[in-house]
Amino acid sequence: MTVNSTGRARAQDRGMLEIKNLRVSIEDKLILDNLSLTVNAGEVAAIMGPNGSGKSTLAYVLAGKPAYAVLSGEILLDGENLLELEPNERALKGVFLAFQYPTEIPGVAAMTFLKAALNAQRRARGEGDLTTPDFVRRVREAANALKIDQEMLRRPLNVGFSGGEKKRFEVLQMALLAPRLGVLDFQLIPYHVPLYQQLTDGGRAQPAWARAHP
Repeated sequence: MTVNSTGRARAQDRGMLEIKNLRVSIEDKLILDNLSLTVNAGEVAAIMGPNGSGKSTLAYVLAGKPAYAVLSGEILLDGENLLELEPNERALKGVFLAFQYPTEIPGVAAMTFLKAALNAQRRARGEGDLTTPDFVRRVREAANALKIDQEMLRRPLNVGFSGGEKKRFEVLQMALLAPRLGVLDFQLIPYHVPLYQQLTDGGRAQPAWARAHP
């Protein structure tokens, strides 16, 4: 597993994400063995390697998936140990995981899901809920920037979406939530590169970490 990173960090922002001597297993099989990694604010880091090298494992551990056993080590986000937080607490701290295979959820409207997620983040910051007109305006602006068909937003969450549409919707969530740490558990292929560029161009992106297949 190798790491490539791009971006420029200011001195006061160095070490936004620090992973120290992380050892992780699942079902008694050791997956990550003494992994250490530092990602500075403003950087985009690509984690690359063959299947089974631990890329998705690292993404899931960052987000707090309970199936994985952390044997030792630390994961610090802005100096706070994420391993001491529940998954929902990590999300409220600004950790976002875009799934490689998002789940279809019939009966939950995509717009309802987005509004609930946005307002949960706002409440955690002590802010009020968005009004419906403000919410709709934000979603439409972000969807237009990412070239997402408005018809997608009227469907149940991920239901009937193509693989590319699911990834675009994951990136739409990231654009709207503006997380401190974005983890993209995607296969990196040329088709997806414009999505990543749209998040980073023009200084609009939040600091991001990504993993990808070679």
